[in-house]
Amino acid sequence: MTEIPLSDGHILSSFFKHAHDSCPEAFLQGVMGRGFTDSLDHPAYGIIQVGDFCFLDGNEKDSSDQNTLALLNDHFHNPGMIFIPLSESWNRQFDMNPVYSKDIRYALNKPDIQDFNKEQLISYIRQTAYDTDYPETAAESDFIVQSINEDYYHTVQQHTWSKDFTSNYPDYSAFKQLGFGFLIIEKQTGTLAAGASSFSSSLNSIEIEIATNPDYRKRGLATAVSARMVLECIKRNKYPSWDAANLISVAIAQKLGYRFKEEYTCYKLVHCA
Repeated sequence: MTEIPLSDGHILSSFFKHAHDSCPEAFLQGVMGRGFTDSLDHPAYGIIQVGDFCFLDGNEKDSSDQNTLALLNDHFHNPGMIFIPLSESWNRQFDMNPVYSKDIRYALNKPDIQDFNKEQLISYIRQTAYDTDYPETAAESDFIVQSINEDYYHTVQQHTWSKDFTSNYPDYSAFKQLGFGFLIIEKQTGTLAAGASSFSSSLNSIEIEIATNPDYRKRGLATAVSARMVLECIKRNKYPSWDAANLISVAIAQKLGYRFKEEYTCYKLVHCA
């Protein structure tokens, strides 16, 4: 298995056409991530890793690699890694290997970026927090919306629940150039309550990452900050791709204008005591 330089991501352009999110696109366009294949000249399969996600496509049985999953394990030791096979060949390999357990994620149909209802999105912010970019929102709210600046770029990485807002960008300069995000902060305490950010970036889209501080859940904060993120995507003409880990995420996406498409299978490493 050979690693592909980021500048040569186009080598895998025949794969990943059916990916549910935009992470593979980020590598194919030479923006971020890592890529692997069996052959740079005539690849039988492609593997793309961005953050904690590893996407696999093609027919690894047609390659000259032996025991490809073992090679895969040599590269990825992160116990939180999520493997997303996009072909039956890879699905069979994971199903037959007891090292991996099956899980479910949720794909959403993508509305055209101009089809989002901007007034509806603003209303979700108005109900919850004050945003200086949208002064019609509730100034008397206990919460304010704050863009992720250089200070917050580092602050979010100090908390388990928020670290992935900026973790795929090597420094603030890269984040400012390629990504963006917003936080909801409690006025009185300055506590980070929720956030939405670009988990990954391609040339024309971002993959939305949302999370809420466990102490501030069920207050509509995730919906509000996600709405702010979609509004910013519309402004920047960057498509806000959304792939859901659970049904709560699906429900938030549907409120914003996405439509449920289907469940799909992913895999995680099983760690035995």
